[in-house]
Amino acid sequence: MIRRPLMLAATVATLVACATAPGVRSERADQVTTTSQPSPTPSPTTSPTTSSSPAGDELGDGIGDALFPDLGNPGLDVVHYDVELSYDPTTERVDGTVGLDVTLTSARDEITLDAVGLTASNVTVGGESVVAVADGPELRIPLPQPGSAGDSLRIEVSYGFENAQILSPIGFSIGWFNTPGGSYVLNEPDGARSWLPCNDHPSDKATYTFTIAVPAGLTAVANGTLTDHRTVGDQEVWTWQQDDPMATYLIQLLTGDYEVVDGTGPDGLPLISVVLRADKATMQQFIDVTPAMIDFFDGFFGPYPLDSYGIAMTDSFGGLAMETQGRSLFSRDDFLGGLGYTQQLLLSHELAHQWYGDAVSPARWVDIWLNESFATYAQWMWLEHAGFSLAGEEATFALENRPPGSSADPSAQDLFGYNSYDGGAVVLHALRLTIGDDKFFELLRRWATENSGGSRTTADFIDLTQTVAGAPMGDFFDTWLFAEQPPSEFPIGQ
Repeated sequence: MIRRPLMLAATVATLVACATAPGVRSERADQVTTTSQPSPTPSPTTSPTTSSSPAGDELGDGIGDALFPDLGNPGLDVVHYDVELSYDPTTERVDGTVGLDVTLTSARDEITLDAVGLTASNVTVGGESVVAVADGPELRIPLPQPGSAGDSLRIEVSYGFENAQILSPIGFSIGWFNTPGGSYVLNEPDGARSWLPCNDHPSDKATYTFTIAVPAGLTAVANGTLTDHRTVGDQEVWTWQQDDPMATYLIQLLTGDYEVVDGTGPDGLPLISVVLRADKATMQQFIDVTPAMIDFFDGFFGPYPLDSYGIAMTDSFGGLAMETQGRSLFSRDDFLGGLGYTQQLLLSHELAHQWYGDAVSPARWVDIWLNESFATYAQWMWLEHAGFSLAGEEATFALENRPPGSSADPSAQDLFGYNSYDGGAVVLHALRLTIGDDKFFELLRRWATENSGGSRTTADFIDLTQTVAGAPMGDFFDTWLFAEQPPSEFPIGQ
């Protein structure tokens, strides 16, 4: 994600140094352990062993995320969401039902869903009505009968809202935004729970069906492929199917006077873009450059990892760019001046996230560098390819301007600070120089392809790096990733 105060490289002079939240500690490279199924809880720095019990079950609500402790729902794995919404932009009212197909991961007699400011009008579990309670950031749902690990349940929640936004700990409002012509959502990191009862943590990915009713003449857009569009009375109903596993923070939901623009990318990849109808001619050049970008990154990161791609240009505030899965979201205002440096940066950054952040998501929010540093480094690569700047020069500039603070240990307030972006990309450039281009790009390809559809930790990345490098890498990561102050010069390249 990019927001104007958080833009990258030469455009990020306003960034401030990361601060470390009290009680949050880095995983040192020589103390981390990994398993084939990474836990969403942070490993302790005082012991090389971790508990095998489900994360958060001992803690009550939340799954123990160090930066967002109330996010996630213990004992719950959501497999699929059916999201049905009806939106009237004249009243700014949304009424909805969400159906969740879930699997219990531990014995439960009650479950919770993340839901801030949302009151349910009706809740059923397995078709049986239950009395749910809105309790702070949770919707507390009793089960009609106690459940055991492995049980599958269907939960349906009916609810409604107007102007659903929350002030996130990261420092700005996120959630559902009404616009003069429609609406959009901005969810990262914890905004989906303001408009959708859900398991709002990136460690739990699911598939989705979105069915959105809007007044006649408007378009409703969501992730995935448009599977149905019909007129029902004075409403138009749009259904989108997202079959690639997706974290809630990557949901795209737009309403307004949009036109869907279909195209074809490399190897027949479906391209499904959306632009405001009045902007189609202006925005076509950005749609047209997308296949070349995909083809470029394919050569370094492996085949594009999702079922489709596209761009969406919305009428948001300027400076918004978000890697909504399978169709990146941008503010139209940032693309009215043509295809220059800033536009190339934004487009390439969010496209690279489809590999790093979307197909492979962070298992904990402290692992955000696995998203933003990788996308930043990819953007440097594209800007070099497009003739704007050299990746090595961007890396040197970033190292010279890097403030103190570990890229592996952001606070919630600085989750999207300099060291999660450019500061972490410095780590990747140093890694590339240390292990050489062949092993570096083998590592990036394997990270994307072997973990696609899952959520992973920094510990998992270090483990794969050591496998690809064929040597211990603890000293490298201690020096460059975990250190508050990395070296002032890059290693001499291989």
